[in-house]
Amino acid sequence: MVRLKRGWYTSQALRHASDRHRLRVQAELHDHPGTIASHHSAAVHLGLPLHRPDWARVHLMRTGPGSAQNRPTVVIHQRVGEVVGMDPALVVAQTALGCPVSGLMAADHALRTSQILLSDVELWSTQLDNHVGHCHLPVVLRLANKLRESALESRTAITFDRWGWHLDPQFEVPGTPYRADARLRGTRVLIECDGLGKYDEPGAEQREKVREDDIRALDWEVVRVTSDLLDQRTALLHRVKAAIARSARR
Repeated sequence: MVRLKRGWYTSQALRHASDRHRLRVQAELHDHPGTIASHHSAAVHLGLPLHRPDWARVHLMRTGPGSAQNRPTVVIHQRVGEVVGMDPALVVAQTALGCPVSGLMAADHALRTSQILLSDVELWSTQLDNHVGHCHLPVVLRLANKLRESALESRTAITFDRWGWHLDPQFEVPGTPYRADARLRGTRVLIECDGLGKYDEPGAEQREKVREDDIRALDWEVVRVTSDLLDQRTALLHRVKAAIARSARR
């Protein structure tokens, strides 16, 4: 038996921190009637990807009048608008308040899976203009794109945006049957995001090497991005600048 909180236990196998958090949300909802999950606590319930959230704190929102409460393990937010149930578009907007990277990951995934319309996120964002972190919402709304196929692509996009570069997602490489995860706009530099599981299929790594050789033969530069490299931004920035320089010399 694993203790979730005082008076709450589970016999389920909790392989990930998100598994424990999901069960804690259920316990807190039972102990706090008149609330619904919100922010990243709602995002994990909806299956939206997140970037290293604070799993120790559960976020709830009132469905009626009442003041906000901020405790070490549970935060209860005041009601937003006339919401009475979990709205994915509001959840994405609330997630972005705390972390723009998580917000973009959630937005891209929700758009790709048809859970939200970007216009609905924009409407909710107008009702969050007095909330801490509202400055993150314009960035997420500007960058959100349903073409991105992984959370790593979303994280890469917001990192490059901070450097002043724009990525064109799922770029069809001219003269080839290939598609890159992104192109650095205005250059002949392609970005490939290598996340967990990308090469799990037998023969995938060999096919990727042939694909990359074909692309480089047409004078395209390829920069591979991993989660570790995004944690070492100076090294990644140097790689990208070197690729741009090589492309310019050609």
